[in-house]
Amino acid sequence: MIKKYFDLRSLQSVFRRSQFIIFAITFLICTLTFTSISVFTVKSYAKQNLVLVSRTVAERIQPALVFQDELTINQIIQEYTQQHSVRSIQINNNTGQPITNSIKDKHQYSSLQSMFDRFFFKDPLHIDVSHNGEKVGEVVLYGSSNEILMFLLKIFLGLLVGMLFMVFALWWSVNVTYQHIMNSISPISHIAQMVSKQKAYNLRFPQNNIKEFNDLNIVFNELLEEIQSWHIHLQSENSQLTHQVQHDDLTQLPNRNYFNQVLKDVFLNPELREHAALVFIDSNNFKAINDKYGHPIGDEVLKETALRLKASTRQNDFVARLSGDEFAIVLKSVHQVEHLISIAENLIKCCAEPLIYKDHVVPFSFSIGIAIAKEANSPEDLIAQADQAMYKAKTLKHHWFIYHS
Repeated sequence: MIKKYFDLRSLQSVFRRSQFIIFAITFLICTLTFTSISVFTVKSYAKQNLVLVSRTVAERIQPALVFQDELTINQIIQEYTQQHSVRSIQINNNTGQPITNSIKDKHQYSSLQSMFDRFFFKDPLHIDVSHNGEKVGEVVLYGSSNEILMFLLKIFLGLLVGMLFMVFALWWSVNVTYQHIMNSISPISHIAQMVSKQKAYNLRFPQNNIKEFNDLNIVFNELLEEIQSWHIHLQSENSQLTHQVQHDDLTQLPNRNYFNQVLKDVFLNPELREHAALVFIDSNNFKAINDKYGHPIGDEVLKETALRLKASTRQNDFVARLSGDEFAIVLKSVHQVEHLISIAENLIKCCAEPLIYKDHVVPFSFSIGIAIAKEANSPEDLIAQADQAMYKAKTLKHHWFIYHS
């Protein structure tokens, strides 16, 4: 039962329930305390008032008792029974024998008043009536709780009105407090969601006018700064690793794996494939360069070849080193065969000047084979066509050849 009661779903319900529990306990304690004090005070006042009424009745009926005027006695006690908080009055003679009595009509009673009568005025009040120092009779009076009951009903009515006012004030206070807290929490929740979903580690929690939330924001901001630092570091490392996996260490050109992925992407895009071509490049005298100048200079030739190929192609073309002295270029946006001829001649020209390295003048050249993507059925087929064209180019004086199916 307790677990079910405190299984709350929102901060607002937590505030409402806790505030109303506190209100109910406080109201109950105050009501019981106030009622107890009121009952005690009213009971004391009622008994004092009852004594005063008894003495007044005794003084008024004294002459009638002396002269044994029963009619007058009846009139007096009936007047007090009806007009005062008196349940019944009985008049006895000096020997204690009843002379007359007056009882309030029963229709004026309720079960609640009867219960209160038994609580407040269970025992009667006895007042002697004296004349010249001698007892001439006795007044036996039972008090009525009618006025006490009316007083308590007014108290409870006032408490009810006050409770309704307090409930309204409490409801208003809870809503205002909840809205204030939610206005403070809302930026925290919004930024936390953006950090979680978008990985926006550059965001920071704003200043908060609630001290506890502001302290929490400071801790979160410190944590975000650390996470952002690690994120940038990891991104940098991942970028470096990706570059190392996809690029050749010597020339820093994309490697064969990267080249194969780009070529597959070309064939997956019909629009791109329609205007794409593949260029295969192979050195004509690389083995001789290695044998004559050594492998370090051979490596410099490969790096120089990579630089000249990059400088002789467009920005959207893809230049890669496949292996050894083999290079490839994926040409994009080629709309006419004449463009391929111009590109081939421009690439041949880029190696016309020899490499000058440490007082060595190293001439180098390469042969170019070109295949058109739309004339091939697959990336493998296109590679085979470009390879055939490249070997054909080695036999030609101008060292380039375009494959035709």
